[in-house]
Amino acid sequence: MKRKRFLAVFVLCSVLAMVLGAATTYAQPPSPAIIKSYVIQNIDGSDVTTGHLMAGDTYTVSLEIEVGVGLANTTLALTTPLNKVGDVYWKLENDYAGVDTESWQPGRPSIEFDALQGIAEFTLRGSVPSDYTSEKLSSNEEYLHFTRDISLVELSLGEEVLGEVEIQVKDQAIVAYEQTLADKELLLQEATTDPNAADPKYVKLVEDIIDHAKDLYANGYVADAKTLLDTLPSSVSGFPIPVSQKSFLPYIIGIAVLAVILIVFAGLFLRARSNSSFVRQQVDEEA
Repeated sequence: MKRKRFLAVFVLCSVLAMVLGAATTYAQPPSPAIIKSYVIQNIDGSDVTTGHLMAGDTYTVSLEIEVGVGLANTTLALTTPLNKVGDVYWKLENDYAGVDTESWQPGRPSIEFDALQGIAEFTLRGSVPSDYTSEKLSSNEEYLHFTRDISLVELSLGEEVLGEVEIQVKDQAIVAYEQTLADKELLLQEATTDPNAADPKYVKLVEDIIDHAKDLYANGYVADAKTLLDTLPSSVSGFPIPVSQKSFLPYIIGIAVLAVILIVFAGLFLRARSNSSFVRQQVDEEA
């Protein structure tokens, strides 16, 4: 009799374990809200999602927010640091029930909506602050320029950030420098490919000038960096050829001119490092 009772209890426990296990396996855990997809377009409609933005320019961001189960009675928020263009930032592109279009405030940089399961489609329109990539030196009227990342859209639940749309921002000065640098590095490559096209000593001097320009750029002195690069010839034909193939005087003149330029911009680089240290010190003191 006891044995039968034991078997009955064992079978009952086994069945309960199987039922509970199945329930655990098939139960859906709470799913967070995510930015499912997004597309960034500039003012003429060109897709720049995989590129970079320009400080001061206007952009449109189309995004899909996927809200999962298990977020009932909670509120989600979308926030942007962009400047307003027109009357509103946000536009709801579908009939997502979590947004009360009668009471929401799309003219604010941050909006809230109920977390109801489904897909919410929004469009954001705004402009990147024109000074986003620049900072003014307190010692003079000069501006430093730095490439920076911007979080165009941030999706959050309370204090928790669930996702964001981040992209790089540049300005005209940075783009102009990058193009000039690419041109001069290509020129240098052409000169080093053919040893008879330019004197090796001159090529080494050009390499040093490009390196100094990169140092200036890294410290924010973008205009000075481009000016230094502009002192280099625009084609390999402007490079002095080996002395044995040409008179010695033009070679000496070319080397001397570039050497003087290099010395001048080396001074600029030292100033850049000094000012950069001063700026960092001010930031540390304010912190």
